Amino acid sequence: MSKLVFESTIRGGEDVSVLKIQREMAEVFADLADLFGNPASLGSIYGLLFASPEPLSMEEIVERLDISTGTASQGLRRLVEMQAILPQKEDGDRVTRYGAKLELRPFVAMFLNQQLLPRLEHSSSRIAELQSRLADLTPPTRRVLETRLERASKWHHRAKTFLPLIRRFLG
Repeated sequence: MSKLVFESTIRGGEDVSVLKIQREMAEVFADLADLFGNPASLGSIYGLLFASPEPLSMEEIVERLDISTGTASQGLRRLVEMQAILPQKEDGDRVTRYGAKLELRPFVAMFLNQQLLPRLEHSSSRIAELQSRLADLTPPTRRVLETRLERASKWHHRAKTFLPLIRRFLG
């Protein structure tokens, strides 16, 4: 355990068990972030804050996760933009501390807007391009692929119809 983490542990009244839980939660959220196409460090930072009873400073985050200041700064900025964490500064305090919001909404909204919707748009145009190539195929092959491309097109249409409802539900 680094000196800063140890001093923070004593100063903040946290014990080693809390630090272990924080590290495990950081790993859980890192895996989830990676699954959804985001940097693992983004998930790690959120997971650490999620499992922290008190808001943490960037220096504490850097030490506990063993990440660079640049990675922490960029991750914190992104998480604030996503409204997943809240920066807090008490009167007279020069250090900003960060606490996790406990809602899933920002993550789902970000996933929809940044990952799923652009991919659906891209794959829809690819399906249309494939449909335009069917004329070059023999009739039996064309019929099979027409049916399959129509099905894929319907899936995309349903997804595009359903996603706005999800977005409205998320607010």
